[in-house]
Amino acid sequence: MPIAYLDVPEGIEFKEKKELVKGLYEAINEAWPYPHDHRIYVREWSSDSVSQNGQLGSEPPRPVFIPYVPAGLPVEAKRKFIKNVNAAVAKAYNNLPGLLILFQEHPQDRVAINGNLASDDQKHLEGLSRSFAG
Repeated sequence: MPIAYLDVPEGIEFKEKKELVKGLYEAINEAWPYPHDHRIYVREWSSDSVSQNGQLGSEPPRPVFIPYVPAGLPVEAKRKFIKNVNAAVAKAYNNLPGLLILFQEHPQDRVAINGNLASDDQKHLEGLSRSFAG
């Protein structure tokens, strides 16, 4: 159940935002097809709510993408994921500083779903293994 937060400046239209989350979803689903319950939260920031080096409104907010995902994705798949996420954000937002991606990877013994550790669910672990196997 990958969950991701995208922090971006205000200003794109609903149509562009729909295309953006579709591209992000496709990148997440390709890398982590299981479990299939992907959530993306877009958080928009006005320039007077973001500082750079102590100055409000000095620059457009740098886009930051933070995916909370199962640990274990092979490095080549991670590189492809990064390129796909970067392309989706670049398409939606022109002339922004470079996208920063901060992975939050979690072993399944540190994830609980519906009150149970994910590591206790054999079906869940088998699905993850199949996903990482390609």
